[in-house]
Amino acid sequence: MRNSVLLLILTLMFMSSSAQATLANCPACMGEQPDWTESATAFLEGKPIQDTPSTLSGPQQARLLNEQIDARKKASQDSDVAANAAAETKRNSTAILDLDLNDIRAVPNPTKFGEEVKIIAVFGNTSFNLTTSDNLTVYADIKNSAELDIGSLNLKPSSENEYSGIWNASVESDTYNVTIEASGPDGSKTFNDSLQIVVIGIPDAK
Repeated sequence: MRNSVLLLILTLMFMSSSAQATLANCPACMGEQPDWTESATAFLEGKPIQDTPSTLSGPQQARLLNEQIDARKKASQDSDVAANAAAETKRNSTAILDLDLNDIRAVPNPTKFGEEVKIIAVFGNTSFNLTTSDNLTVYADIKNSAELDIGSLNLKPSSENEYSGIWNASVESDTYNVTIEASGPDGSKTFNDSLQIVVIGIPDAK
């Protein structure tokens, strides 16, 4: 009987000792509160904060911070790439007129130095609304055989679907290439090197 009582007492003493050790390791049970000073300071400075104070060591916090910075930088770069791609797509998406250059000619051709040359361009397309062709702006860009710009001539409506203008051939003897550029509310179209004008003769010597 005495041994049973002694064993019971020892058991109760052991349990009491374990409970005290557990309470000793529990900050909340001992009335201690976590240090929220760092989180409060970060909040006032507008910095991201965590719900609980970090339990990471200094090197671990630095590594975590670097990973977060790298992730944000990558997200920003990805966003910039997407924005640039969208801008590039928009820049290259200029509508091209569904327009044909049915005829292009110069009169006279060949021509002599100083003569007036009439450049005529005739447009057409079954899907193009020719009744609104007056809304077109048409230019004839003229270059010499060395690809140097000589001038640009604005062609005006002269008859149905036809645009024309007068170029004064006061240039050296050469073969001149003409590029037609047409633009309107629905887009634009370029007809590169669509005509050649041959100029012969030289200016009169003074």
